[in-house]
Amino acid sequence: MENINELIDINLDLLSKEDNNSMFYEEFKDIQGNELHGTFHIQSFALEMEKRGLISINGSCCLITEFGLKIAKNKGWLNYLIDLESQKKNQENKNNLKEKLEIENIQLQNEASKYQKTIRDKEELIRNLTSDNLRLGNWDIRLRWYLAVLGFIMGFVTKYFIGK
Repeated sequence: MENINELIDINLDLLSKEDNNSMFYEEFKDIQGNELHGTFHIQSFALEMEKRGLISINGSCCLITEFGLKIAKNKGWLNYLIDLESQKKNQENKNNLKEKLEIENIQLQNEASKYQKTIRDKEELIRNLTSDNLRLGNWDIRLRWYLAVLGFIMGFVTKYFIGK
């Protein structure tokens, strides 16, 4: 049974070409096209095909299942296994890509969070500087008024007291 998949492919094809899609399992062929030998060997092979859902066994008669017929009509058992392996690899690649994208997404979210924190810090600094600027502007206006009033008083004092 070392070449089980090749044997399945050959015998599934034989079953699908029969008129009623059934045959006795003693009629199964080996890779060279000869009948399989040994009752135990033939029965275990038939049971293996039944376990895989390709045939149903009724006594010594084997009937191909819809699944087995579909595989035989499409490309055969070996190509089905290749397609199945390809689908597994594709799914694995999709899962790997999905994990990679999720990691990148988390990294981008962390960067965005850091950026938002920086923006909040800068906005707070801007608010503080704006209020400091307003206080300084108010102080500057008061100082100019004080200087203007002081200048007026000095001019008044100078004109009336020193000028006379």
